[in-house]
Amino acid sequence: MLQGKSKFVPLLSSFVDIILLVLAFVVARIYVFEGYPPDRTLYIILGVGCLLLWIIIAVKMELYELPRILHIDKILSRNLLAIMVFTFLSGGLVFFLTDYKYSRFFFGSTIIVFTVFLLSWRIISITFLKKYRRSGFNYRKILIIGLNANVENLIEKVYLNPNYGFIIAGLFTNKKRINAVKEYYKGDLSQVFEFIEQNYLDEIVISLDYKDRELINELMRYADNNMVRVRVIPEFSEYLFQNFSIDYTENIPILQARREPLQSLTNRMFKRAFDFVFSLVTIVILFSWLFPIIALIIKLSSRGPVFFVQERTGKDGESFMCFKFRSMVVNGNSDNQQATKGDARITPFGAFMRRTSIDELPQIINVLFNQMSLVGPRPHMLIHTEEYRLLVDKFMVRHFAKPGVTGWAQVNGFRGETKEVKDMEDRAKADIWYIENWSFLLDLKIVAITFYHIFFKKDENAF
Repeated sequence: MLQGKSKFVPLLSSFVDIILLVLAFVVARIYVFEGYPPDRTLYIILGVGCLLLWIIIAVKMELYELPRILHIDKILSRNLLAIMVFTFLSGGLVFFLTDYKYSRFFFGSTIIVFTVFLLSWRIISITFLKKYRRSGFNYRKILIIGLNANVENLIEKVYLNPNYGFIIAGLFTNKKRINAVKEYYKGDLSQVFEFIEQNYLDEIVISLDYKDRELINELMRYADNNMVRVRVIPEFSEYLFQNFSIDYTENIPILQARREPLQSLTNRMFKRAFDFVFSLVTIVILFSWLFPIIALIIKLSSRGPVFFVQERTGKDGESFMCFKFRSMVVNGNSDNQQATKGDARITPFGAFMRRTSIDELPQIINVLFNQMSLVGPRPHMLIHTEEYRLLVDKFMVRHFAKPGVTGWAQVNGFRGETKEVKDMEDRAKADIWYIENWSFLLDLKIVAITFYHIFFKKDENAF
């Protein structure tokens, strides 16, 4: 019989983490001290303390609890957050409580090496786990009770994906149209208990109508008494085309429309810290010499101010003053008319700035002032917000997040002029997807793609 769930993965992962952290200490010691620290005992105590702190953080943040549905970007993002927490806590303990007895260069080198080692190990281990599952190991044997569109999607996209490690033991339903899942069909609902008693199962997935509530309760009682886990797909989810999360108030389940990772204070602080550091460093290093050059060219090439300042819609629908380099001649239609291809208002240097997105650079100031984020839905003119909120379904949802200098919609080609309502619909869908699926790694990915587009790819919608 093929092996089922492995109980040793968390233990193995923690053991490897310890080895990687020890190796990071060794590499940093060789690099900084050429192998001989000034006080060996002191640094051994530091190493032991850091090992214990990392294991506590890793366990607390559930780094060793790999989900059945593996998304490598979310796993790496969670590990990066853990490393950041580890860095702040260990750094504070090391330098404030020991009166700076340790080398800060050694400490920083250790963190950098450990980060590289850890993320590389996570990528390798996830790749191996997927291969291991494709070979028939680390599986979960499930029984499906009920059939609807959502169940069919789960079977196709999740349960039959070999990377996720599921084996479908059977399907029971009273519905007659079962062509797509015929090979898993074992009978109608009256035959469920006979099958359950004769077969080993890890999990039962139930998706039945409210009228079958007695059967649902019987199944859940049986599962509880026989150590079988249960998942329930609400029947109404078939006609509610939206993501929900469930919260409990006095044991009463309450559905909340869509999952928003940025509702978490920790995630918001993490994102803001990245925005603040990035914008501050950019302003100090880049703007100090680049801004005067761009400002001079703008003034010499056309009459008018260097900056174009426009009121736009921000987070929660509140307006703010958005900064850009002026790329057009001064005109009276800037607040109600989008730029179009071959627009006569655009200056020659303005056309260059718009193609390379240089005109958006001053928005880094908005990021520093916490009016925008580096990554998020692009802010629109107030008149367009009022127009599209009536034309595009769920358009205002994109304002649950701070607007961004770049965004998921932009790196997927939804930028520039919106000639048709569908253009804005596609942009809004991409923005909502970003809000519901945010992770720090996703932000880094969007930033990387944005830089690639600026330097290596010509965007036909940039004008």
